[in-house]
Parts: sequence; C-alpha cells; structure tokens
Amino acid sequence: MKPLGLGIIGLHHQHPRWYHPLWDHLPEYRPVAIAEEDEAFLDAENEFFRLDAFTDYRKLLGRTDIDVVIIFLKHSLMPEAVRAAAAAGKHIIVEKPCAADMDGMRRIAETALTHPGLMIRAPYVWRTHPVSEKIHELILSGTVGRITAMEARLNAGTAHRYIRDNSQWMLQSSEGGGPMWNLGVHWIDYFRWITGKEITGVSGIVSGPFGKPDRDIEDNAQALLSFGDGAVGIIEASYSLPDSYPGKRDISVTFRGTQGVISWQPAWEGTTDQLLVVSDHELFGEQRCRLIEIVSKKIPGYGGHMAWTWLKDFAAAVREHRAPLVCIDDMVAAVGVADAFYRSVKSGKRETVATV
Repeated sequence: MKPLGLGIIGLHHQHPRWYHPLWDHLPEYRPVAIAEEDEAFLDAENEFFRLDAFTDYRKLLGRTDIDVVIIFLKHSLMPEAVRAAAAAGKHIIVEKPCAADMDGMRRIAETALTHPGLMIRAPYVWRTHPVSEKIHELILSGTVGRITAMEARLNAGTAHRYIRDNSQWMLQSSEGGGPMWNLGVHWIDYFRWITGKEITGVSGIVSGPFGKPDRDIEDNAQALLSFGDGAVGIIEASYSLPDSYPGKRDISVTFRGTQGVISWQPAWEGTTDQLLVVSDHELFGEQRCRLIEIVSKKIPGYGGHMAWTWLKDFAAAVREHRAPLVCIDDMVAAVGVADAFYRSVKSGKRETVATV
C-alpha cells in the first residue's frame, strides 16, 4: 500500500525532532518535506531531517505528493495554517492544544465543518497507551462502580526546556504557553474519554513564575473540576520539576468509584507499567487488590507505543474514510476547559466551561 506523503510545518517546537524516530516504524507515512520561515534555522535543522525544505509552508501545501501535514507552529498561528492546509485538500494533525485561545479553537472547528471529508485531529496520545485501554475497559465494565472522583498530574521539567529546544515562544501567555494550557489539556481530554463525563465548571489557581528564564506564564497550575453528574476532579500541571527527578517526568492518574480505585504512575522510561486495581465488585473475585503488569511495544520517539498507535489509527482513518479516535468536538472541549481554568485564575471564581 502506498504510504501517505507527510509534510511537517514548523520546527521551532520540541516535537518535530521527538516525533522523527516514529516515522521509521510507521510505513503508513513517508516524510516528504518540511517548512519553517526561519531560513537559517531551517537550513541547520535540515541537516537532521534531510527533506525538501520551504520557508513558506504554502509552497509545501502545493505539493501533490503530500497527503497529510503535521503542524508544529506557534499556537496563535495554528488556526490559519489549518485553514490553509484544509483549503489545499490535506488531512491535518495539529499539535495540541491547537490554538492560543478559545477563538482560535473555534476557527479550527469552523474549518473542520467546512471540510467534512478531511481529517483534522489533535494527537491526544494518552488515549492509546495499552494501560489506558485497560483502564477504559475496567471502568466500562463497572469494576470500580460509578466514578465519583479523579486526579491527574503531569509535571514535565522546567521552563528551560523551551530555551533548550528553540521554542522560546512557549514562554508567553499570549501563545497559550502555560502548563495547564499546553500540558493539562492531555488529562482534560483523558478524563472525558475514560469516563464519558463532561466537565462543566473549573476553579483554578497558579503560582510563579520563579527565577529564569524570563516568562509570563505560571510554573504551577492546579484545577478543581466539577462534572455534570456530581463527580469531581483535580489536575496538576507544572514546569517546576528539577532535572534530577527520575525520568524527568512526574506523572500519575487515579480514578475513584463507588466500588473501587484504579491508580497508575506511567513508566515514562521503559515499557513495563503496573496498574493498581482495587475493587469490591462481586465479579472481581476474592483477590480484591491486584497489581496488573502491562508491557508496551518498544517504539523509539515521542510517546513511544501510544503515539505509534494513535498515528497508525489516523492513517487507517484517512484510508478507510472513517472517524479517527479523536474528533473535533473533543479538541474543542479540551481547550474549553483550559480556557475556563484561566478565566477562573483571573476572576478568582469558579467558571463555567464555554461551548462552541
């Protein structure tokens, strides 16, 4: 089967290089070209990528051998790039959170509505982790009863990572660079997908920034979520984890229900995860507390097995003309909750989640 020609738009971002090893394990795609308006940086980076290169991404969009583009631009520039790519007939992977504000996300939703035959999706790859599939199965089966509370944490190094990786624009609040906007959307999407529950209200609090580099984004963000059915949730996202922390990531997720608990601390390094499941459900058997070991495929590159699975599904959805795992409504919902969070930080009050 002929691979999908892939165009990469934007290089002043961490993920183009982080994704690059994945393509060698995805015969569904063939990287063809890259685009970056910073010509000197483009030339330097193309020593690594070795693809056809353009300083104007619209010239890349004119290539007939490109079927899919993956967009890594500044958040504020993403809505226009999505519009242009859709107008050129390209399927689009737009890096989360897709826009710098709610208005930008609405523009992307409008583009998707105008081009219903094209895939326009964000890679919320935590959905496709093998452990996530098990958690989803357990919750749907009623193993822990009705979910009443959930917690998640994603602490991913310090803000210096954006200096290191030539993406200083991520230090600007006007670009949606704060950790709740840029990282927290992962868990917002995850909570909605795992539980099938909608987040209706958010209370937010932040601290920082502290020290260098110069920035106007928070270091620490914490959100208290309320759901339509009375459940509650907490999300913590930060850029305050020291480099000496094991794996340079502090990640966890827990779901508590009327009959049990599911808890997971993802193995950011390595491929073996342990999932703690405690259940009083009669169908769970006599062993009420279990530690389930789940092994992922060893896939190099950003997100490993889970990103590999998500990208394979996206390619299959393009070929089969079906909906992929993440839909445009999911993307809008995640940004809507993050938007309510920052409105709450400013108002000091609980804010209602807006809809398109």
